[in-house]
Amino acid sequence: MNRMAKVEPYFEAHIQRACFYALNFGKWVGLSESELRQLYLATFFHDAGKVSIPAKILQKPGPLTPEEFKIMEAHPTLGEEICLKLGPLEEIAPLVAAHHEKLDGTGYPQGVKAKDIPLLARILALIEIYDALRSERCYKPPFSLERSVEILRSETSAGHLDRGLVDAFIKFGESHYVDPDILAMDFFREAGSSTTGGGLARPDSREKSRNEVDVESKEQDEPLTILVAEDNADQMEIMKTILSKGRYRVVSAADGEEAMEELARATVDIALLDIMIPKMTGLEVCRRIREDPRLRNIYVIFLTALVAGEERVKGLELGANDYITKPFYLPELMARISVAERLTYQRREMEKQAARDPLTRLYNRRMFEERLSHEFDRAKRYGRPLSILMLDVDDFKNVNDRYGHDWGDVVLKAVARTLRERTRKSDIPVRYGGEEFILMLPEVALEGARQAAEKIRQEIRSLRFSPDSAPPFSVTVSIGVASTSARSYEDSQAAVKDADLALYGAKRNGKDRVESSLAEGLP
Repeated sequence: MNRMAKVEPYFEAHIQRACFYALNFGKWVGLSESELRQLYLATFFHDAGKVSIPAKILQKPGPLTPEEFKIMEAHPTLGEEICLKLGPLEEIAPLVAAHHEKLDGTGYPQGVKAKDIPLLARILALIEIYDALRSERCYKPPFSLERSVEILRSETSAGHLDRGLVDAFIKFGESHYVDPDILAMDFFREAGSSTTGGGLARPDSREKSRNEVDVESKEQDEPLTILVAEDNADQMEIMKTILSKGRYRVVSAADGEEAMEELARATVDIALLDIMIPKMTGLEVCRRIREDPRLRNIYVIFLTALVAGEERVKGLELGANDYITKPFYLPELMARISVAERLTYQRREMEKQAARDPLTRLYNRRMFEERLSHEFDRAKRYGRPLSILMLDVDDFKNVNDRYGHDWGDVVLKAVARTLRERTRKSDIPVRYGGEEFILMLPEVALEGARQAAEKIRQEIRSLRFSPDSAPPFSVTVSIGVASTSARSYEDSQAAVKDADLALYGAKRNGKDRVESSLAEGLP
């Protein structure tokens, strides 16, 4: 096989793609496990006989001479002989021998006809031809998908290929979009009007969309980002195209170092890591993910061709959530990603619930501390302003005493709603505790923060509350403002303390007003 990869540069990628088609198409048409195993092995070894074909013939860029073609015609028989010599492969020897036979008897090497060509050999022939058409070879560029399917159908009309299999393969493409280059969903959808023949009907259970999954409350969430770390270019292209056609944003890496760079750049939700990638193994990438507080919640799925159970166990011990073996069965891959998606959304929702004040639905103090540290560091690093508003409802105890705690809750929710509706999307409103609120304003200097505070103060002052058994009433707020544009703070807590001192000054100077930390009479 190594010799073949050197002689025919496309050989390894061709085998990988052909095995991918064999596994997925074979399952799609309902082959038994035994038949799938035979088809997969026959696909893997179908060109083994080419090891005996001279390199000058395999690499010839133009048409073969009759003498050269006669030599090339021997490779199925040579492959059969190799399989017969390897005892465990005896059962696939007839399939390897027949993968260039045609239904009308014009194929080679034996010229056998339809009833004498095994079904699995007919499937292998179809896959072999399709991938050859779609791939670059030394004697031709890759054909378009439309042209490739046109040739398959012309071969069917000429009596060379099984019509039922060709129709089923096109239906398969329509359902699973497995073309390794562009997958061309629209073309397959149009081309799939033919009915499946030859007794190969698509199982009813395959009728659902590949992306059909029960995930609640996704509409308000951003699309999940999936990192695919895979050094095989063909496998990478298949996964990127399949996932990008779904509801995911995809970033890719060809080795472990690139994977870590992508993790530093992008917010990744799910990581598909090939265990054996260059420069840094998938196992090491997983270990670093789990040790980094910023990354540790990423859902990790290992992709592995290794059959040794100890590697999978090691991966799970390092913190992987799941693994899937290669060549992967497409519906299984999508099903596992759907599980990862559902669990990711559930985790997000739990985090949201934990980060929110249950009454006002604003961020709570714990979440504020986390966000404040991040925003303060960013402002300091890039020399950008960050302002903090601290608000307190004036005489709130009187509201509870006079109108009851239910109306006190109504007031707090109204203040929270004002903070949400009268601020930018980038601003961070927080219920700090009791009747006290904080508003964090990234990229806003002191004067802009004072103006924002004054608008909020006036907006809250204009609110009217109408209890059933009492006259309508209103409330006011006092607001303290601090900004990194006005003072240099050693840490984020110093800025919060400054805003608190300014709030104290607003209370002391009569309430219902805005004060900044630089106002006269304040520390």
